Amino acid sequence: MGKQETITRQEFNDLKELIQEEALITRRTIVKTSQKTDPQSLRRKVSEVERKTKHEQYMRKKYPAVNEAYKNYQEAYKQYRMVMRTVR
Repeated sequence: MGKQETITRQEFNDLKELIQEEALITRRTIVKTSQKTDPQSLRRKVSEVERKTKHEQYMRKKYPAVNEAYKNYQEAYKQYRMVMRTVR
């Protein structure tokens, strides 16, 4: 028979705390993963994006300055993407 190692009360408490922390991290990871694949969560995200898009279109129609800023943003974004492609 082998010699049994004994652990102190402090080592036991440290191990217990570590296990509790790891369990919490694991639970958080499971919740985040389930939220990413949950159909209801995806529907909510899609409806939120649609709502923002509609509001943005409304603001561009109502205010010419917003529409002009949007056009400038689109042109600048296209230039940025082109530069990034050439850098690759």
